[in-house]
Amino acid sequence: MCYNISSTIHDPELLEKALGPAYPAILGPLKSLYSVSGFSHPEWPVVSMNNPKEFRLLRWGLIPSWTPNPDLAQQFSNNNLNAKSETIFEKRSFKVPIKVQRCLIPVTGFFEWREYHQKKYPYHLQLKEEEIFCLGGISDQWTDRISGEIFNTFSIITTAANPFMEKIHNRKKRMPLILPHETAKDWLIPELKEPDIMEMMKPLDERRMTAHTISRRITSRTQDPNVPDTLLPFHYQELPPLS
Repeated sequence: MCYNISSTIHDPELLEKALGPAYPAILGPLKSLYSVSGFSHPEWPVVSMNNPKEFRLLRWGLIPSWTPNPDLAQQFSNNNLNAKSETIFEKRSFKVPIKVQRCLIPVTGFFEWREYHQKKYPYHLQLKEEEIFCLGGISDQWTDRISGEIFNTFSIITTAANPFMEKIHNRKKRMPLILPHETAKDWLIPELKEPDIMEMMKPLDERRMTAHTISRRITSRTQDPNVPDTLLPFHYQELPPLS
């Protein structure tokens, strides 16, 4: 799964530089987010199909447009942080957004945990040659019928793990859908049919990825994980290297 991501992007112009001139930097100064949990439902700069030339701040945790009340909206928000690629065309929450509301979520890294001798060890994962890369997602808009407030939300799509990720996320063996620079824009093409979309929802080539262990500060209840130190390499003597 993918419940923790990071973005050390300070300047919106860096997003434009990384994603191409079709993505003008219209946002104000960005705050570095070294470790963010989806369960805190942060707002994130996202590019969506309905406006592919503009970044918008969407809230992590997809709330379907048909949600009848705030209680169920909160439940969906927590349960829909991720959407499985294998069932995305079947689930009621996702089957419309995957066809007409796909989106790109730019990040500089994400986190997963490796289990070894019944203990979990956190890793920070990145791409070797792309400082900023995009995760594939879906979005939706929900209006609270009581307050009238509008919520624009998104979910990150996950796939089966590639061989590299299987060694790290070695229990559930999942990974986020990573769309490399050369194909990221294709994700937003409105004319894509189901077979085309399915073809894009494949694990990234493991040779493009890199990872290192970090300290358990990321899950600390007494220390703030949203600091630069969270991303620093940390060695666990008892943990064997990835083979």
